[in-house]
Amino acid sequence: MTSVGDTLRPGEFAIQLWHEAVLIHPSFVKRAITSATANLVRKPLGQLRESDMKKLDAALALWFGL
Repeated sequence: MTSVGDTLRPGEFAIQLWHEAVLIHPSFVKRAITSATANLVRKPLGQLRESDMKKLDAALALWFGL
């Protein structure tokens, strides 16, 4: 997730309900996978609403060929 959405590749999308998800800025789902240990997480950001979760599910299916 990022607040920079200048170039979106296939499957990437703008989070429509970013404010309702308690995000600070308009945000975008981008194709990147990373991991972090729990001690690096400062606080939860929020929770995506159902419509944005459906888009995320579709994007993951596209990216991983599921």
